[in-house]
Parts: sequence; C-alpha cells; structure tokens
Amino acid sequence: MDKEKNEEQENLEIKELKLKISSLEKNKPYGLVWEEKNENVDSVINSNLPIFKELENRSITSNHENNNILINGENYHALISLSYTHSNSIDLIYIDPPYNTGNKDFIYNDNFVEREDLYRHSKWLTFINKRLILAKQLLNDDGLIFISIGEDEYAQLKLLCDQIFGESNYVTNFLWEKTQHFGRQKVNFYSNADFILCYAKNLKSSSGLKELLVEKIKNNLEDAPLYNASNPINEITFPKKSVEFRIPDGTYTKSQDEKFKLLSKVIVKNGLNENEFRLKFKSRWSPDKVKSEIKNGTTYLIKSEKFSVRAEYPSEKTSLESPKQILFTNRNNEFVSMSRFSRKVGTNEEGSKELTQIVGDQDAFDYPKPVSLISYLISLYFHNGNHPNDIKVLDFFAGSGTTGHAVLELNKEDGGNRQFILVTNNENNIAEEVTYPRLKNVINGYKNLKNEKVEGLGGNLKYYEIDFVPADNSDPSMYELAINLVDTLCLKENTFTEHHTSKDIKIFKNEKDHYCCIVFDEDKIDQVLQKLNNTDGSYSFYIYSLGGETFDEELEEFISEHPNTISTPFPLTMKNIYKSLI
Repeated sequence: MDKEKNEEQENLEIKELKLKISSLEKNKPYGLVWEEKNENVDSVINSNLPIFKELENRSITSNHENNNILINGENYHALISLSYTHSNSIDLIYIDPPYNTGNKDFIYNDNFVEREDLYRHSKWLTFINKRLILAKQLLNDDGLIFISIGEDEYAQLKLLCDQIFGESNYVTNFLWEKTQHFGRQKVNFYSNADFILCYAKNLKSSSGLKELLVEKIKNNLEDAPLYNASNPINEITFPKKSVEFRIPDGTYTKSQDEKFKLLSKVIVKNGLNENEFRLKFKSRWSPDKVKSEIKNGTTYLIKSEKFSVRAEYPSEKTSLESPKQILFTNRNNEFVSMSRFSRKVGTNEEGSKELTQIVGDQDAFDYPKPVSLISYLISLYFHNGNHPNDIKVLDFFAGSGTTGHAVLELNKEDGGNRQFILVTNNENNIAEEVTYPRLKNVINGYKNLKNEKVEGLGGNLKYYEIDFVPADNSDPSMYELAINLVDTLCLKENTFTEHHTSKDIKIFKNEKDHYCCIVFDEDKIDQVLQKLNNTDGSYSFYIYSLGGETFDEELEEFISEHPNTISTPFPLTMKNIYKSLI
C-alpha cells in the first residue's frame, strides 16, 4: 500500500515538473544569456568605497557658471560615485567603448581578450552590462544615450540595450561613414562604417513619442523642394488650382527632367493649374500629406518645365528636420551630414589630424572620433520645442577627450552653457598625456604644428581622481569616509567657492548662492548657522550622524526663515546608496 502511495506521489511530482518545464519553455524570454564573470574592479569595492578627490593644481578656472569635470579612474568605480552625485541629472551620454575585435582593443582583468577566446563575447557583455545599468540611472527622464560600436559586438549590444533600456525606448541606429580612404581592401568587404546606437530613458509620454532628435528647425520657409532622392517614388495628385506656375500658360504633357514624370496633361492658365494633374517622383511627402498640407495653408510652386515641385509655407510656418540614419561624410556628396551650425560631419582621419595638431603627437591615440561627429550628435538633442544649450553631457569612455572638446566648441558656437563630465582611466598615461593636455589647450588656446596660434574656446575644468576609503561600519571607518567626502559633496552640490572652513565645519557656495554646509560635529550646528548670518539663498546641510538623525529641531528656526533648505545625515545615506548599486 505504501509502495503504491509512493509511486502515486512520484508520478504526481513528475507530472507537476513537466508542467513547469512546459510553462517555462512557452514563456522563454527573447534576449541574451551569457556567463557573467567577475572583474577585478568588483573585488576592489567589496571592501572599499570609491570617492572623488580633486587635484586643485589641475583645475582651470574662468567666469563660466558650470564646471566641466574630468575624472581619472576606472569608469565602473566612477559611475558608482556619479550615481550618488548626479543621479537622474544627465541629459545626454555618448560613449565609444572597446569594439572587442580581438585585435588588442579590449582588456578584461588586465589581459587583452583575443579573438580565439571562447568567452570573448561573454567577457565583453559582463563588462559593458554593469556600466550601462549604472548609466541608465544617471539619465534624466528625457535623457538620451549614443553608443558607437563596430560589427563584432553590434548584435549583442542591441539585444543588451533592449534589455536594459527597453525595446520601446530604442530610437534608431545611425550608420557613420568613418573613412573616405579606400586604398586597402579586406577579404570580401572593406570596413568603412561604424554603428551608433541611440536609446532614450523614456521615449514615450502620455501624448505619444517624444521628439528628442532634431537636426534643424526651419523657420519661415518660403519654398522647399518636395523631391528627396532617398525616398520612394510616389504618384502625387495635385488638385485644381493648387499649384502656382512660373512658366507660360499652355498645355504640358512632359517634364524636361527625367526625375519627374507627368502622368496626365496639365493646363496652365493665369499661372495656376486649370485641371487636376498627376506627377510621379521621389517625394518626401506622401500623397495624403500633400493634400493635408493644403488645409494648413501650404501651396505648391513649379518654376520651370522640369516640373520640380516645391512647397510654399505660410510666413509663420516652421518645420523640424530629423537626422538621417546614414551619416555621410564625403564632402562632395549633396547629402553629406551637416549640423545646424553648418559644420559637416567628418571622418576618423579628421579626428586623428585634429588631435595631432592639439597635443603634437600623431601616435597619441588610435582612431579618435572627429569633433564634428560628436558635436553633431550633441546638437541633435531637442527638448520642449527647442535645442537647449545648457545640458549635461557624460562620456565614461572618454579616451582622448573628443566629447569634451565638442561641448566646448558648441558653447563657443552659440554662447551656451553646456557641461561635460568625462571619465577615462590612465592606461598608457592617456589621461595625463592626452586627455588633460587636449582639454587644457582647447580651453586656453595653443600653437599648432605650423606654430600658428589657435584661439582658446574658453570654459573651465575640475580634475578628479578616484580614491577609496574602507567600507566597514566601524566608527573610525565611518568618520574617515565622512572626512574624505568633502570633494564628492561639493561636486554633488556644484559648490566650489569656500565660504568658511575649519576642522569641524566646511561651507562652500556657488554663483547662484547655493550653500553646501558639511558638519562633522553636531555640537557645532549653532556655529554653522552663525556663519550663515546675512546670507540668502538655498542650503544643503550634511551633518555627521551614525544613527541617521536629520537634526530637524536644531535647524527648525533656520528652515522656517529659509524654506529652500535640505538636511541629510551622512555618510550613512551615501553609503547605503553605494551599497545598493554594488
């Protein structure tokens, strides 16, 4: 009897197991599965917390409001610290990570990853995955990320980004024509293009898709061609008297331009089409769009017997022009990509020449991106009906510093106040010998290889290194963490001008009269308030507390007089945020 019960129970368990397996198979997610491996960078933060330490002798000061940031250190550690200082505050990220070609371009745990490595893709995915997860947290709700990548990891990266950012937040994939030199041929093909994936933090709003990428805003367009060579051929019907003609009255049956084919005769009388007629050509507008625009006040114009039709907008009309997916760089190509500042997108060769002129070493960095490409991508960012020029831009694979250079150039172009944050490690002394010298030269000015003076773009720079403090919860370690957090807190609050400093009190401010008050002894709170007498602005208090007290009672009167005041116990709050990310 017991044997029969056992068999019955066993059969039931097997049946349930099969049902579970069947359910899992039906609901198997589409995406990436790879064997994640720990990096050396993980072991460091198991016992230490990364913080920022400013190298003041490297700072470049000016009267600019925002401080540009260069961080020398491992980008994973930097991203953890930035998640505390800049969470949900970055507008745009551009990165150019290792392409993992197997050609000594990707180092994992201090070793180059060779093409024959069976875990080549797994190692790269582990490496990039944790960094993109942190990067997403840094983007604000309308933020964008651009990622340059080659074909070796493009397919994997697309799936990974779909997983991290969500497939619904995929914007597009740009194809950048990276070279115009075709002297060397590879077997079967020549690699003359890179991919640039673009994702939004949140592409959708309650009213539909957000418009986050706009190349140009066209104002008061008197007339613009409907022909677009990259569009499919359409048969467009123009209603009676909808087209103005600047050719003699008469009957026409043929166009003098083979790009336009008349499918019916058109009778021109008093400068207008007396009859409905059909025209076949590569139109940027659909037939329905052509008709609907008439209701919006748009009229159409034909100036010659070529029948190249143009749209005439009302005087107050504006139109938004989106970027094309293919970024052409041949300057003789009529479709070459060009920013709204009339600068054409360049090639890798252009990037190498730029860097050589600035730092004086043609071997300083392999294949730097041209400034024109990065400035083009940044200039596309569109928000609330315009191109904001005060955005925060992050690049945590900064390399030679092209992204910082591009931000400075754009600010010079339109008087903007964009801010960059660059992260690069000092592998092969890149930060010290290339990135920092480049930024310093383009800010202050320099002499090129022809000994010609190149005017500086202006701006400022704060230089930080990643440092570490013990991560245990002992009182000495917590106090050491607090003492070493001053530079990190100043960066978080964007306050760098000393208002008062002593052993237990540090007060910094900025040009907007925002005060960062760091208090290491709660008994000194009254002294802090005295130091703030006759000040008016906003205030952030960081008061040392192992128990998480906010000291509301001690600050009650001050807060009633200064409503824009926030009090945060530290370093416990900061430590908890760090630990949640690791």
